[in-house]
Amino acid sequence: MKQVSWQELRDVCKLAGCVEVRTKGDHLVMTRAGLARPVIIKMDRDLGEDIVRSNMRTLGLSRKEFERLLSIVRGQLR
Repeated sequence: MKQVSWQELRDVCKLAGCVEVRTKGDHLVMTRAGLARPVIIKMDRDLGEDIVRSNMRTLGLSRKEFERLLSIVRGQLR
């Protein structure tokens, strides 16, 4: 999986229907209706693959769907 910045992950979450709830320290908290728990994004330059995968599971996104949304965020798709 390619490196993902916290801003890109935030934008993917927004495309998936999430809204920013708050920040706590260096963590951004996002949620949407129907999620069992909030999505927590560490505001770090490059996120580890474990953090990205954990948030994909929380959002219920497949790898293919996540990569499609990431391509939109990066301007590669419309």
